[in-house]
This record gives sequence, structure tokens and C-alpha cells, in this order.
Amino acid sequence: MTLHIAVLDIPSNGHVLPKVALVDELVRRGHRVTYVVAERLADRVSRFGAEVVTYPSLDPLASLREDDPVAATRAFFRENLAILRAAREHFGDERPDVVAYDEAAFQAGRILTRLWRLPAVLLSPSVVNNEHYSYFDHMERLAPGHRVADPVEEITAALEEFGLDDEFEDFLWRQRRIREFTIVFVPPRFQPAHETFDSGQVVFVGPSVEKRDFLGTWEPPGDGLPVVLVSLGGVRNGDATFFETVMGAFAGRPWHGVVSVGDTLDDALLERLSGLAPNVEVRRWVSNVGVLEHAAAFVTHGGSGSLLEAWHTATPVVIVPPAPDFLPYAEWITQLGAGRVVPPSELDADRLVAELEGLFADDVVRDRLLELQAHTRAAGGAPRAADALEAYAASAVRGEVRS
Repeated sequence: MTLHIAVLDIPSNGHVLPKVALVDELVRRGHRVTYVVAERLADRVSRFGAEVVTYPSLDPLASLREDDPVAATRAFFRENLAILRAAREHFGDERPDVVAYDEAAFQAGRILTRLWRLPAVLLSPSVVNNEHYSYFDHMERLAPGHRVADPVEEITAALEEFGLDDEFEDFLWRQRRIREFTIVFVPPRFQPAHETFDSGQVVFVGPSVEKRDFLGTWEPPGDGLPVVLVSLGGVRNGDATFFETVMGAFAGRPWHGVVSVGDTLDDALLERLSGLAPNVEVRRWVSNVGVLEHAAAFVTHGGSGSLLEAWHTATPVVIVPPAPDFLPYAEWITQLGAGRVVPPSELDADRLVAELEGLFADDVVRDRLLELQAHTRAAGGAPRAADALEAYAASAVRGEVRS
């Protein structure tokens, strides 16, 4: 059965990149994919054969840097409404066979599938929630007082307009639990309490990192020095003090550092950082996997995408979590024995050197990473995700499952 699949996503590399191999696999199998995403990320999916529908993004990622507990959920809800408008305007009276949507576009996806009475598929690049595990409760336990709050009045007004106000709780971030068929781009062991999830409803396929050559290539310098990648990801990467600490730790060490700083730092600061340590490359962007394939360690903010890249390449990590939302991953990684954590308040050059040297010599961590690498690569990746989506959609079209 040939399917027309609509995909809704937010403007984040961390959310789009995990899905590009799935898009490629679906198109290769003859399916039609229409992907709704912000203009600046359109090329990420169009190169794999998807038809792209763009919308004017409100840049919700900027809200993650604010202290207001409702700022982020409000910004993402408004972004969801923009995604929803773009999808409805594009499709008009035409309907796809199934709507698949990112975990952060769940409000747009749930509204659309309920209005159109279509099968729904949640695509999650990170851990998911059920009655046995809540990422939000986990975060609040580690950071008391840091509680997710929703813009209740704004959500209520929108749902009333769509006639969905009696389903209010399904559209709250705080209550965001699985309601639909779900494909999770993490391997089972990355998910706390993974054994409690219904395997008929939730499929853990692991990451797919093989389709990212467009991010550029990287080759080690050939001097044989241990390579260390450093990155704070694509959102909270404006901490100049962090990068200065890293440069101070690496200067004069027999290591080759690759520091990815993103777009937040200005050119003058980037140039100054580049001159602090001759054994360190400072770049705005680099393919993480391209470096990690040669790396002895990874200093990271601890986002799920970065950690899964480290599992894929069996690279030990030092996590420096820049905000409370990274703490659950940091705790889980240490419990699994796959890395170390340094609170930002305790980070200095000497501490970073000690943690890295400890990782270089830690055979237990190395063995654990090899085990997790095998587990990750056996999860199935994009082919298994495509199999699961095809099977679910075909059953839904035949009326064998409820949307």
C-alpha cells in the first residue's frame, strides 16, 4: 500500500535530524511524504525527497533561555498553531493517509488528526512518558522548584475554537503522555522504565545517524593525539565562559580538541577563542558523528541527540548540563555507567582535565559503551521505523485500529 504521510515538525536540528533517515526510507519505498517545517530547515528534508511546506516560525527555541516557567510552553503552543495553520492551508480538502508529528508539535498533530479523523503517529527523538515514568517528574525531583507550567487560558481558548475543549488535558505539556501510536528514536535502554511501555503502541527504534553527510565531513589531523569533541548543542550555546574554560583546559595538553560553538557567539569572540589554544579547532558547526568516530571523549551539554551519537560511536562523555531539563539524562547516563557529570558551578580547567583523563583510563566505561553501542545499533533505526509506520497506517486505513 502506497501512503501519503504528512509530517509536522518544529524548527530544531535536534528534532528534524533524527527523522531524515526515516523520510529517506519512506520515499525510497515509494511513499509520498509532505513535511511541514520552518523555512530555515527545509533543505534538511527536501534533499531526501519530501515535499516541504514551510511556515513563518516564531523561534520558540529562544524561549528556552528565559526564566519564566510559562514562556517556553506558551511559545511552543503558538508555534504549534502556526504549524497547524500551514498544514490546513496547504492540504485544503485533500487529506493524507496519516499524520506523523514530532513530540514538540504534539498539539498541532493532535488537533489536526482529531479534526480530520486521521491515524496519528507520534515521532519522539527523546524519552517518552507513561504512568510509570515521567520525564517532567524526574526533572522536578532533581531541580526542586523547576516546574513545567502551561498557558492554560490560551490553550483553552484555542481548543474551544476547534471544539476540542473537552479533551483539554491531552494538549498540556505537563500531562504529555502517550495517547497515540509512537515511534521513539532512542534504543530501549536509553528510556527509563522501558519495559513498562506497551510494545504494540510504542516502538523504540534507536537513532539513525547515517544520512547526515550534508553537515560536512571531518578528518583527524594525523598526529595521533586523542581527539575530544566539545559542544553545547544548538540552543544553549552562548556561554562564552564555558568555552574559555575548555580552551584553558586544553591549552598545552597532548590532545586535539574540536569545539563547536554554534551561531550565538559573535565573530570577534569566536576569533579570540580560536587563538587561545593551538591544539584546538574552533568551529561554528561540525558533524558530531564525523568527529566522534575518531574521538576519545565528548564534552557535551547532555541532550538526547548528542548522547545517542556518543552511544552510536561508543564515545565516553563528560556532561556539563546547562539547565534543569538536561539533568534527567545526566543522572540516567551515570546510572548506566556511560559517562561522568560535572555541574556547571563546579567546572574549571583542572576539574575538566581530571574528568577527561579519568575517562581515557576507564576500561569499565569503555566496555559499557561498547555494550550500549551494540544495543543501539541493533534497535533497528530508520528501516524498523518505516516498517512500524507502514504496518500501523495500513491497519488504520483498513479500520483495524482507532486514530
